[in-house]
Amino acid sequence: MALTRTFFVYLLALGTLFFISACAPKNPFPEVSSSASSKLFVPFVAPRSELCASSSIEMLALYWQSKNSFTPALDLHELDARTLIPAKGGTLQIELSAAARADGLVVYPLQGGFEALIAELSADHPVVVLLNRGFSWYPLWHYAPIVGYETQTQQIMTHYADTPDEMLSLHTFLSMWERADRWGVILLPPYELPVSLAKEQVLRSIYDFESTGKREEAIVSYKTAHLRWPYDTNILFALANAYYKTQRLDEAEKTYRLILALDAKNPLASNNLADLLTSQSRLAEALEIIEKTSSDDINIQKILNATRKEILFLLGLRKQ
Repeated sequence: MALTRTFFVYLLALGTLFFISACAPKNPFPEVSSSASSKLFVPFVAPRSELCASSSIEMLALYWQSKNSFTPALDLHELDARTLIPAKGGTLQIELSAAARADGLVVYPLQGGFEALIAELSADHPVVVLLNRGFSWYPLWHYAPIVGYETQTQQIMTHYADTPDEMLSLHTFLSMWERADRWGVILLPPYELPVSLAKEQVLRSIYDFESTGKREEAIVSYKTAHLRWPYDTNILFALANAYYKTQRLDEAEKTYRLILALDAKNPLASNNLADLLTSQSRLAEALEIIEKTSSDDINIQKILNATRKEILFLLGLRKQ
């Protein structure tokens, strides 16, 4: 009987320890955070119900305007017109992203969940997230800028409602964010880069920005990315093409040649450099480059052949 009682006490103790350890709160803030708290002084604009997307963009635009030389391209009224879909009573993520780009901000997706969010805040980058204040079966969508955090109290600071710098418990925030699939975007001026994204996604986001017609601004972004990844030929190629499209031909040529100094067999850089030289009637130089360039990719080789054919045609005309 004593043995049975002793065994029961042992099991009870084990169960108590298991319960305590299972319920003990774990600090979810990653070690990537360099401090116990962060507060970004993001100007506050009331969300205005269905217009929380445009309000969020405006707040981040004003933040970057206050910090550096960024000048927003749109006012709040224009942002409202670009974001609100009356039939839906709100804004889809694609409209928010398009309006932010039109305002002059590069839109980077937040990837990596909560750790990426804290990393960006620690780098003084506020983040716009989508929250679901309702249920999965009855969603109440709301965009809000996240402007800080407090690790000791496990709270997130946000311009969430009618009060600036509102503190939400981490549990409340994560619950609402999880119901919105943890969607978020980092809206940055061209001279800033996110800290939580790989270079491939950074390049893709800048290209999407350039595709809206913001080519000069995109050049700034490509150059900023080049400073971080100085030997990446994909970034250099995008930069060279942007120079070419804006008729900054000297800079385009220098950048194509820099790519070839890093990767002498880069067929696309060789082709575009030859095309650029052809446009300047430097046909002998262009032919020399294209003659020693080839590719195993059939489609790229077709491009090279077409460029070579054009150069030979122009040389033939010159000899006539």
